[in-house]
Amino acid sequence: MKIVTRIVLIGIGPHSKRVYLPALANLKEKFQVEVSLAVDVKPEEEKIKRHFEKRDYAIDTLFIDPFTGTLPDDVKATLTHFVHENKIDAVIIATEPSVHHTYAEWALSLKLHILMDKPVSTRENAVSDLAEANGILSDYLHLLELYNHIQEEKSTIFCVNVQRRYHPGFQYVIERIKEVSEATNCPVTGIHSSHSDGQWRLPTEIVLQDYHSYNKGHGKMSHSGYHIFDMVSQFYNAPAIAAKLPDTMEVFSSLIQPAGFITQLNEQDYENYFNADYEKVKVYDDAQLMEMFQDYGEIDASILVRMLKDKKNIANITINLLHNSFSRRNWLKPGEDLYKGNGRVKHEYHNIQQGPFQNIQIHSYQAKDKHKHNSKRDYKPGGNNHFDIYVFRNIGMLGGKKPLEIITMKDLSELHNFDDSKLMTEQAKTAVVEEFLNFIQGKIEKKELRSNIDSHLDSVKMMAASYLSHISQKAGNNPVVSI
Repeated sequence: MKIVTRIVLIGIGPHSKRVYLPALANLKEKFQVEVSLAVDVKPEEEKIKRHFEKRDYAIDTLFIDPFTGTLPDDVKATLTHFVHENKIDAVIIATEPSVHHTYAEWALSLKLHILMDKPVSTRENAVSDLAEANGILSDYLHLLELYNHIQEEKSTIFCVNVQRRYHPGFQYVIERIKEVSEATNCPVTGIHSSHSDGQWRLPTEIVLQDYHSYNKGHGKMSHSGYHIFDMVSQFYNAPAIAAKLPDTMEVFSSLIQPAGFITQLNEQDYENYFNADYEKVKVYDDAQLMEMFQDYGEIDASILVRMLKDKKNIANITINLLHNSFSRRNWLKPGEDLYKGNGRVKHEYHNIQQGPFQNIQIHSYQAKDKHKHNSKRDYKPGGNNHFDIYVFRNIGMLGGKKPLEIITMKDLSELHNFDDSKLMTEQAKTAVVEEFLNFIQGKIEKKELRSNIDSHLDSVKMMAASYLSHISQKAGNNPVVSI
């Protein structure tokens, strides 16, 4: 008789609906896994119950009042009782990011296995409050300390869901970086990374929308931006040449907040775009918005990271993060699906230099905002699964026949037998869930885990320092943050 792995799923938003619930349903027989309880806030109750009924999910639910900060005592008691009574093994945390660390701390107190959405932590008002920005790193260090203490008694997984670590394209690039470092003893000497997701959000929506919100004092860097901090760290650390590792990181950030966004496009512009219809959705005028937007989170961010060793700069890393970018939205009222809909279009680019020996570029550009149905044609530029890798090598030094090799996602798909009908990023997210279950059931060892919490320190440092730099600059102080 197989042992059933029982999971509590906390947060039934767009990510759980599109990724976790379908993945767990598909993996139910292979792993004998069940979602024993789904938890969300009371305002979402009817919507979630309809979603469960429509898809025949037979899952118990718990709806609680929204909260910030610490986990309310009554909620903590209810969840703890449920875990003990139902022999729960694991928890998946897919909530609004400012309460990630709150639920993680509770789960660690019960020695549960944890799969948690990125980022590890963010804080309300991280863009304006020094203590909250510093709290991003202190939250991580506290969770890591709790996790390491538990390992003395029980071996558990605490996976942070950054699916690019599981993406075959990114893994291919990291292997090529390692090859050259082993052959030349050359570290990564420079990186430029850019990510934009075409999230055209109208001014009133900036105030009212809580999904990937700005109204809580954090924004793009706490949303998809964390993925890029993480991949930059993965690229840079791939060579792992001990004698050439930096001892200090310096970070400077430049953020565009909603007040800047409505200066770019003002209410007169929106009236020109949408004519009289704009009045139907406009709740606030620009003067009111300027007052409201003072400490709202960042829409766009540009970050410069300097890697130092013995006070000498040994690498420049530039990161460009954009919500306000090419979009397919041309309508006034937002769609129901804000996760993979509402005109969102992803453009992603990475350029990794390895001295005179190698340059690797990743190009991934969508032109469509509908990602439900995909085909082999979607591996081309503009397609949903477009992902091209350019590898330039100094063949005179390294050998080989071609100074340029181009690898497409179609090549990788055929090599690994991927499903053309699905987004590659979502197949990678399913791989995250599979690894999580494989570890819980003893099929893989901890050394095989690709995104355990103890591997996220540099990513968290970059994110926290980017907020700290902005706060310092606004206060008229030195904007360069040294860690």
